[in-house]
Amino acid sequence: MENLKINIIPFDHPVQELEIGFYKKEQKGYYSLWKGEYPQSFWDDFNAEMKDCDKLYTNFKDTLNCDYKAKVDFTKNTRLAAHYYSRLIYDYFETVADVVNVNFVKDVQVWFKDDAKTTATYTSYKCFTIKVQFKKITAFPELLISYDGNTSVYHKSLAELDNFPPELINRVIFNKQVVKYEDAEDAVKQHIEELYPILSNKIRDFLTMERPTFTRGNKYLPYYKNINDLYDYYLNSKEFRAIIPLAKEGFYQVPQHHIHKTSFNSNKLRFFNGTDIVPHNGMKNIGPYKSSPHPSVRFFFIYHKPDRKFAVKTLYDYFTEGYKSPEGYLYFKPLKTYIKQPFLIDEGTSISFDNTETALSTVKLALLNLEKKPNTKYVAIYVTPVHKTETDEQKKMLYYQVKEELLKHDISSQVIYKENIGHKDFSFYLPNIAIALLAKIDGIPWRLDRDTKEELIVGVGAFTSLNHNIKYVASAFCFNNNGEFKGFDCFKANQTDLLAGTIGKQILKYVVDNGESAKRLIIHFYKKISTKELEPIKEMLNKLNLNIPVIIVTINKTTSEDNVAFDTNSKNLMPISGTYLKIGWDQYLLFNNIRYKEDDVVNDNPFPVKLSFSSTVENYFDDKTVTEELIDQVYQFSRMYWKSVKQQNLPVTIKYPEMAAEIFPFFEGDKLPDFGKNNLWFL
Repeated sequence: MENLKINIIPFDHPVQELEIGFYKKEQKGYYSLWKGEYPQSFWDDFNAEMKDCDKLYTNFKDTLNCDYKAKVDFTKNTRLAAHYYSRLIYDYFETVADVVNVNFVKDVQVWFKDDAKTTATYTSYKCFTIKVQFKKITAFPELLISYDGNTSVYHKSLAELDNFPPELINRVIFNKQVVKYEDAEDAVKQHIEELYPILSNKIRDFLTMERPTFTRGNKYLPYYKNINDLYDYYLNSKEFRAIIPLAKEGFYQVPQHHIHKTSFNSNKLRFFNGTDIVPHNGMKNIGPYKSSPHPSVRFFFIYHKPDRKFAVKTLYDYFTEGYKSPEGYLYFKPLKTYIKQPFLIDEGTSISFDNTETALSTVKLALLNLEKKPNTKYVAIYVTPVHKTETDEQKKMLYYQVKEELLKHDISSQVIYKENIGHKDFSFYLPNIAIALLAKIDGIPWRLDRDTKEELIVGVGAFTSLNHNIKYVASAFCFNNNGEFKGFDCFKANQTDLLAGTIGKQILKYVVDNGESAKRLIIHFYKKISTKELEPIKEMLNKLNLNIPVIIVTINKTTSEDNVAFDTNSKNLMPISGTYLKIGWDQYLLFNNIRYKEDDVVNDNPFPVKLSFSSTVENYFDDKTVTEELIDQVYQFSRMYWKSVKQQNLPVTIKYPEMAAEIFPFFEGDKLPDFGKNNLWFL
């Protein structure tokens, strides 16, 4: 049985009532309050004035010469209580933390020096966020304690940096606080000798410093240790408890009746003539659900000429003969066995280039002269000499340029870095490459093992391009609940009309193909959908005379690490896959991972996703089975990722569009080539 602890600590109200002074004029160090945070008495006593008063300010201490004064009951006005308790926490940590700050949603952030990761060049800090919330999980006020990882601060101040481009500076440390440099007051910028830049990748590149290396392994264990250390050293003390009376038990143990599971056998995947829980085992022992429907498939290589002898030849051997250990053990079967697709190459179709500067022009010319055979599906295997960490932007662009050029010619591509081919662990990559290839030739590695239910599911994911400083969104469409996707498109995030138009076209296609009206439209959205984003979709439905419910499932990964639960009965602390918890009146925490049984010990430990639900139909979720079904659907779609044989924490409804939106900004054209709208080219 799971024994779940969640990273919240209940506490009692330290004070029930407080007299507070409110000011119309902004003052330094004061909290700004919006209308919804004003005490109710203001609306009773000063209703006319409050309508035109968009903001008020308070520090919860001063009442002298205030514009308004009120006794506030914190048990009833929880918004003001959250601000006040956050102020108490902030004041406490000012005396003990190395850096203390308030983020944009007014949660307290505290940093502590990490001696183990500090170097002669920079200081590394362990970062935490302490959020005050009310009755999300318990019947009490709660502290949510999250570990935000490490941040490094350069040892030299801005005054010590010569010829340093100011546009690279985002945030700096000043007087134990985090300051956004471009928004800093002149009084701060006057102290340039006390402003220390927080290291970003761009600053590291400019200073020719190594970027932080990605570390594999269990992230749950250090997360759990760090929040417990914070509790033991600073929260579970007489001084802090005098300010915030925490529950004596510390982190909250979730009662068994609050721990929920997805439906029985929701883990099952269907392969050719059988089922399995683990994609790797199903592909290896049973075989893909469907091989490519194309009567003829041809592959060709794109490569740097010096890489032909080893990288290209080696990869060809792996695809045609499999991958064997020195002892002769077959780690990976040839493609004809593993995905039921022979690796056939037509003479003269492969493309080689002399250097990266001429590569694109060489590829363009070769594609123009490529004589395609009729009724044949072509796939390019691009063995690239340019690693994804390459700092030369022109060289990095080659990846996107080649991919786009191939799409213009109705050709999918699989990009493989040449150095990986000779790596001792390359055998672990090959199954992932193989299933991606199968998906790109319209085969189906596996599908969900459940009765097909005809309904239209739309996924909308997003990616913010730092190079372009623009957020892009992409859409993906599924015409039933079996997890097979058709139809992709990409837009800038503000092009809501284009997104709605694409959804409308897919709904019309659905109605035509199925000969009946859709029963409901389910949209998996990467954030809370706005009225501006939803309205064009509703208008499109009206134009099609479809009076159907629109269900929005918000799938949030960006803040999912703020809520984390740990199974203390498991060595690796990971809750069983398919476990979910209610963490608010409409919010749930869903765990997607590869721990399928209690006795499973796993090394891959993805953090959970946060779900919330809304509908255009009032009281749509009164029946709890509706919510359970939708959570189940999200969970199962996380099993349909065809770029890896490992289960992902994000469902493909969000992950696939996100992957497309990450690449699309680098394409030369402002529209996705038509071929790219019906193919998993981004895998």
